[in-house]
Amino acid sequence: MRAGPIVRVAALAVLAAAVLPEVPRYRAERSLVRAASALRITLAGGAPDRLSALVWTERTAADAARHLPGDPRPLVVAGSARLAARDPGAALGWYARAQATGERAEIDLNIGRARMVQRDLTAAQQAFLRAGWLSPLLLAELPEVARVPLLGEIDRLGALLATGRLDSPPPPPDAVETTTPGPR
Repeated sequence: MRAGPIVRVAALAVLAAAVLPEVPRYRAERSLVRAASALRITLAGGAPDRLSALVWTERTAADAARHLPGDPRPLVVAGSARLAARDPGAALGWYARAQATGERAEIDLNIGRARMVQRDLTAAQQAFLRAGWLSPLLLAELPEVARVPLLGEIDRLGALLATGRLDSPPPPPDAVETTTPGPR
């Protein structure tokens, strides 16, 4: 009879040891959802104080990033908040950190947006081309005047690839950190 309660306590201790380390991750996931939602609302014009909402979004996403190592999502949200605040240099810093977790077409697309704000059209075009090479559907977010030539270039490069005449795919964009992003 005495083994029953001891086994139950031991099982509860093992369960607690397995679950407790995940609590900060779960909290960070919920914070990230709130930050991404706040960013969408702010971009849609629904925030009464746009700059304060963007600062809150960046800080909340940065805090979530500390508990979600290797996950680019909070870094992209923080960068997008900075970009929406018209600070493309700091946004690129966040995108560089996101890119360091592994290349994703969404990150390349956002690098292109930041380069557009900086008026670096060549770097923006390179980033958009790489994003479209990885995931052509993402280019639907661009205006038609930019999207159509990119899709044509992707088709051209695809034809070269199919015939063995393409030495390498479009290179990844450069997201050199021009200013230090917010909290680390």
